[in-house]
Amino acid sequence: MLNPYIITTLLGLMPISEGRGAIIYGLSTGLNPYYIFTISLVANITIIPILFSILKQTHFMQLTHRILGKRISSLIEKNKERFELYEELALLTFVAIPLPGTGAYTGAILASVLDLNRKKSFFIITLGIVIALTIVFLSTQGILLGIK
Repeated sequence: MLNPYIITTLLGLMPISEGRGAIIYGLSTGLNPYYIFTISLVANITIIPILFSILKQTHFMQLTHRILGKRISSLIEKNKERFELYEELALLTFVAIPLPGTGAYTGAILASVLDLNRKKSFFIITLGIVIALTIVFLSTQGILLGIK
């Protein structure tokens, strides 16, 4: 059987669970909460540059255009200017909401589809991950719920 810290790390790297699922798993196994938070955070942040690299190498926008068609691609381009006014805040809010499908993976895909600056997007996605994981961590510890 795998060490629970290794499982926590792997969950932090996975697309569906990401850091949020890793925190919940790690805490449910009785591991040190602060180690779990740190492991989950580092694993979730580590995946961002890997995602950007994969998306760049696979020519993600060309694939998106082929799959979604000209209409969706033109809609993205048409609204890109409006989005650019609030891109950092929108990307941060999207990633920071601790709901399924709003983490590092979809944040990186969104940044790639909208052709946002990768360095800036990395920082924004990282900040969003920190916020989301903090919310999940505090919630599981009962602090936000007022249980403790």
